[in-house]
Amino acid sequence: MHSHGLVLTTTDRGEGPVFDEFFAAYDGAFVLPDEKEDREGLAICLALNHGPENAALTASFGPFRELCVVAHDEADGQFVGGANFIASPYTAADGTQVVTANLNYIFLAPEARGKGRFRALNAAVRALIAGLFSDTPADQVLIFIEQNDPFRMTREAYARDTDYTGMDQFDRLRIWRRLGAMIVDFPYVQPALSADQDADDTLVYSVLGATGANIPADVLRHHLERFFHISVLKGAEDDGESVIGDQLRRLAQMIARGEAVPLIDPAPALERIGDPIAAIAAPPAPSFRDFARACRL
Repeated sequence: MHSHGLVLTTTDRGEGPVFDEFFAAYDGAFVLPDEKEDREGLAICLALNHGPENAALTASFGPFRELCVVAHDEADGQFVGGANFIASPYTAADGTQVVTANLNYIFLAPEARGKGRFRALNAAVRALIAGLFSDTPADQVLIFIEQNDPFRMTREAYARDTDYTGMDQFDRLRIWRRLGAMIVDFPYVQPALSADQDADDTLVYSVLGATGANIPADVLRHHLERFFHISVLKGAEDDGESVIGDQLRRLAQMIARGEAVPLIDPAPALERIGDPIAAIAAPPAPSFRDFARACRL
């Protein structure tokens, strides 16, 4: 696929040259222990695109695609970056047809940074997602992302990630805001990605592509149900008592009450952050989501 000056190549299998190229770059792009899958975990996720496991999951949750993507410069063929996402179509309770995607990972090669390629890669991935299910209009694609919450990270994790990537956590939030990301005002927790990892409550959950002040609770529940059961649990059963069950029940209750999920513009909060070191040493709120909500008022 050619898009925004990039050539995207995808794979839905955890083997082969495209997956090998993706994983080698991905493995070097993320350093925090609970934020990424290992090679085997990613391969298991991609295997759910095929065979009897796919048939069973599709019967339970409807169609979905999970892909790994590598991007090369259209002009010179140099590696630019990669992405991994799961996407699925949904008809909301109000009749709106959308595609929701969890952009699990997106990254640039070090030599591609600072050249506007991150915006191009995001736009190209959005176009790819829009074409997966009957060419969905781009304004009907909602892409959910996990971002580090600077107020909830340990000082060690903050410093390690910032030093490794060369980018402060608040600057990263600013970059995503310039791409249109809005904070989902919901107590999101990423479930453990494997038996050796822990659930992660140090994240800001955000969405790109939303045009209003909120999103329907049934859309978020549809999205998280598929992301949790397919990408996280990899088709395994959930006992209903985990952070997965807690979040899905909360959304079911919101649906029953006719409530929507508010969205928060993080820009006012980010404008109030002066010295980032001082901000994380004495956070003005328990979470960045709380701070952003207070700054909105």
